[in-house]
Amino acid sequence: MGKRLKYFKVLISSILCLFISIITSQKGFAQIFDASQNPPSVKFKQINTPQFQIIYPTLFESEAQRMANVLNAIIPDVAKSLGRLPKPISVILQTQGVSSNGFVQMAPRRSEFYTIPGQEFDAQDWLNSLAVHELRHVVQFDKIAPNFNAPLFEELKLALFGINLPPWYFEGDAVGIETALTHAGRGRQPNFELVLRANELSKKRYSYSKNYFGSFKDYTPGYYPLGYFMTTKIRRDFGPQILDKILERIKNLPIRPYNFSSSLKKFGGIGTHQLYFNTMDEMDSLWGQQTQKVKPQKYALLNREIGKIPTSYLLPYQAKNGDIICIKSSKAETTKIISISKEKQEKDIIKIGYQTEPNLSYADHKITWDEYRSDVRFDQRSFNVICTYDLATNQFKQLTHKTRLFSPSLSSDGKKIVAVQVSTENIFNLIELNAETGEVIKTYPNPKNFTLQTPSYDPSGNEIIVTAVNEAGKTLILYKSGLQEILIPQATEIISRPIFYQNKIVYKAHYNGIDNIYALDLKTKEIEELTNVAFGAYNPSINENSGLLLFNNYQSKGYNINSVDLKAPDAFKAFKQQNTFVKYFEPLLAQEIKSNVFDSIPNITFKSKPYKEIGHLFYFHSAKLINETNGFTNDNNYGIDLVSNNKLNTMASSFGYRYNNALNKSEFRASITYQKFYPQITVNYENRARLSYYKQFFGPIVTILPFDFRENYTALNVNLPVSANWLNKNFYSALAIETYYANRYNLSFSPPGFLKSINFPLKYSLSLGLNTRTSERDLAPKWGQNFSLTFEHLPFEKALNGDNLFFKSVFYFPGIATNHSLSASFNWQENSCAYQFNIDIPRASGYANLNGIENLSNTLLIDYRFPIAYPDWEIGPLAYVKRIKGGFFTDFENIGNGNGLRTYGAELRADMNLLRFYLPNFDIGGKVIIPNQQNIKNPIFELILNFNL
Repeated sequence: MGKRLKYFKVLISSILCLFISIITSQKGFAQIFDASQNPPSVKFKQINTPQFQIIYPTLFESEAQRMANVLNAIIPDVAKSLGRLPKPISVILQTQGVSSNGFVQMAPRRSEFYTIPGQEFDAQDWLNSLAVHELRHVVQFDKIAPNFNAPLFEELKLALFGINLPPWYFEGDAVGIETALTHAGRGRQPNFELVLRANELSKKRYSYSKNYFGSFKDYTPGYYPLGYFMTTKIRRDFGPQILDKILERIKNLPIRPYNFSSSLKKFGGIGTHQLYFNTMDEMDSLWGQQTQKVKPQKYALLNREIGKIPTSYLLPYQAKNGDIICIKSSKAETTKIISISKEKQEKDIIKIGYQTEPNLSYADHKITWDEYRSDVRFDQRSFNVICTYDLATNQFKQLTHKTRLFSPSLSSDGKKIVAVQVSTENIFNLIELNAETGEVIKTYPNPKNFTLQTPSYDPSGNEIIVTAVNEAGKTLILYKSGLQEILIPQATEIISRPIFYQNKIVYKAHYNGIDNIYALDLKTKEIEELTNVAFGAYNPSINENSGLLLFNNYQSKGYNINSVDLKAPDAFKAFKQQNTFVKYFEPLLAQEIKSNVFDSIPNITFKSKPYKEIGHLFYFHSAKLINETNGFTNDNNYGIDLVSNNKLNTMASSFGYRYNNALNKSEFRASITYQKFYPQITVNYENRARLSYYKQFFGPIVTILPFDFRENYTALNVNLPVSANWLNKNFYSALAIETYYANRYNLSFSPPGFLKSINFPLKYSLSLGLNTRTSERDLAPKWGQNFSLTFEHLPFEKALNGDNLFFKSVFYFPGIATNHSLSASFNWQENSCAYQFNIDIPRASGYANLNGIENLSNTLLIDYRFPIAYPDWEIGPLAYVKRIKGGFFTDFENIGNGNGLRTYGAELRADMNLLRFYLPNFDIGGKVIIPNQQNIKNPIFELILNFNL
């Protein structure tokens, strides 16, 4: 350690500077955590216990009471293995959205539970599972930085958490806890380990960094499964206390480089890389033994063989003409519905929008699926709508609007659709729609309020089969004559997508330890095996006439389409195999002792009361160090802000101090943004030091005299945002109005005619954009039109006049090859008098090194960008390079006045992760700019350094 002290000092300094820049960016945090609002019509209540403040919509009372009991009962067991009971925290139950999610954050200290469960979720209650997982994150936060709390240190706590703990650790540990402390959890699901297992058994041992950070070239597991196996390996090999010891050491010195890996090496004798290889070697052996027991079969491939680009053909159906209808997705293309002919030729049907989970149904020349829809303003509210496409007429229709409907399934005649309806109070019902008009035909009751998933009709359209789940596990429910019949005992099997075939129900389960397709005989109640694949079989569909079962069979390059002839004499096999699933979590059960934390939840009725916003507008959580550019010199300004964000994201504020290095003056600032209602209103105040210049004439001699003054500057901004999405298109718009008042005093020199106040200039801005969805490999949308128009003037200022009008745009077009992008940005401005020196439009590359242009009126910037390679290079602990990309550009200024060409050139860039940090993602490269100017002969070189969260 001593020999590397100088290196470590430099490294620590670099990391701290980087993370200070990250934590001082509100934009950055908005991308990591949800900072959106509920509609103002949603009223909230609260339940307060010694450990929790539970904030919830008023109509969610019964579930809030249940969760109050659950959270208080399970927190000691969740915290036990890390040796620290966390401090009290707010838990917000978000009911207005349709995405299943949850997170814990500091600044402000809270956890949010998105209450709607997914359509193929775990075999237990969704909120219970979420509680175990998210509470483990609360414990992790408080273990690593127990004393960094509001009102000064919550952002610092978050930064230390991000610096020291890799996401694979904190998510993997939480998955391990949700598995060890319940009868379900993702560690018990073959689908959770699917990608990692398929890669390993297909002899694709990727590097630690590739499995951790991901890849544009191959499917990788991501840090949840990777972290689950690595953290479980740590506990299997070194006992239940090692994670406590590791975090305790990190807590005692939180700025140690590669802190987690060095702490693991201290207590376990191995670093992160060796842990990764040890874990993969062990899993290879265990999974290999499992494969030998299962003896998987091979099946005929119905789609074209997947090439170099990972691709999935999901949810296949055989049409009447023998073609296969399915959803196609890949890293290079956006999601679309296609048809595949018998000759394996593909034909695009329609590009579709974002789905919370893939869903598709086909019958009688019609297709139906569901899509996510955002609210036009309040992002906490979203919808799930039903869409249809008629293959006979090639007509698309959005059948429902502002609904919460999931997993639509067509009747065999294509006239009815059954779907799962979920209310904002988490009441589940099956709802039947007219497939032509969207009119509700019937609502099927669900008296026990099972979580219902993936329903389908029988051939007559009179019976419905659906997966159902609650805390006792999953089962199959048959709706017959309006009544529910439970077909099988509830169990922890991940049963999904049941369908009818003759007198049987065909569905996916993992009875043999691998996801496969099975059949339940409705008369004998015996289970029969239909597939026996190597990695996982999913999404069965059956053509009743041909008796052909189609299903997805996962391989390392994606989901293929395979088939089984159900009319063959050996198609239905008696299921006799043992469960071969590798229960890697089993040692954790003994370490945690308590096998199911939900076995003895009390039923206490807690006192609830309204959550009144007026009393919770401010929550000061952090003192944030500021390092920002000075407008007058190259010196930076330094300061501190006291930051407040209330827990429902309706008001954000900051109050701070700056030291202006250029003028050696103190400055004071305050900002408040209120966004509960439709307009977003921001008020900024600054008491600041300013510097200006005055021209003094002595005959032909001109002297430039600098002078300084102070200014009280108060600004108001009102913004009206709108967003929408449909199919593969995203639309946004915003209308903003700004004004300010400036009062100037303490002038070091008072020039003639100097204005001591500026009275409410007005600025109006309108932005509009329509862009197509991007695939993972796309550098920009294939098609996009983005405009903004701004006008400024001085209607209330008698001593000043002038106006400023400028237009900015960016258009996107497809390039000559896949994932190439051509963009053209045309910009124009016209101004006068007080605004005559404003330049508010984008400039040509390298303009700062060129001769200035008087009266810049327009620019045209043309860029062509393209990927070059996806190397997935692991450069030791320093960097992981995912993509290398290049580009050419040509920039024009003042077109129509001469030839307008100012510069042209090329760039070379790379997308990478540095120092094994998952975030930020870096975009690093260089740009060669060639001036089209006779007096400048040499190229201009610029360094490109961008990062995003």
